[in-house]
Amino acid sequence: MRGLSGFWRESIGPARGALRLYWPAFVGLQVFSALLVVGYYTGGPVKSVAHWLLGWKESGGLLFVVAANIFSGVVLPEVLKARLRPPGRAMPTWGDWLHLAGLMAIFGVAVDTFYRVQGWWFEGYSGVTAVALKILVDQFIYALFFAMPLVVVWFAWKEHGYHLRPTLASLHPSLFVKRLAPLFVPNVIFWVPALIALYALPTELQFLLFVFLNGAWCLLMVFIAREMAGETG
Repeated sequence: MRGLSGFWRESIGPARGALRLYWPAFVGLQVFSALLVVGYYTGGPVKSVAHWLLGWKESGGLLFVVAANIFSGVVLPEVLKARLRPPGRAMPTWGDWLHLAGLMAIFGVAVDTFYRVQGWWFEGYSGVTAVALKILVDQFIYALFFAMPLVVVWFAWKEHGYHLRPTLASLHPSLFVKRLAPLFVPNVIFWVPALIALYALPTELQFLLFVFLNGAWCLLMVFIAREMAGETG
């Protein structure tokens, strides 16, 4: 039991640190996401904006997906953090912004491709079964074996001055053992209930809701990754 307790503390501790600093932005994005859903179903401008953005997404293709993911994963959370960052914590440099933008660009393409593949895999399923299967694959295949390891590698690359050889040398199993759990456990806690709500909504609202949910998640994820790499979040 003591071992399990220690694992839990180590897995959740960095996320708790992020919430202590940035909980107003995190809660605000969550509340705004809920208001979007209410606004969509009560009619008015939210529904019009959702359909308008869906049209842009369909016409813009991957370029629009990348731009939207950079906005939701970099611009939105970092602007909010700038308002809440306590004295003594360094502001991100232009290099930090570009580093995150590169990661979010990759995730934009990966997520768009992954959701298309899921649509093909689970074409014959519907309702609760489809939602459950998509969440299981999302969290325990895509997130566990691709998304979270990519975050570890991406920040290790920066940690070693963007030099390939020392970065590759650092990528031994102990690095992933140490850094994956504090990313993956909060990822599951955050995204499983979020995806239950998101996958149950119309397609046009899923995209709009994802922008703000991803912004909330990136408040935590980037903080955790930076702390483990010896930076400030």
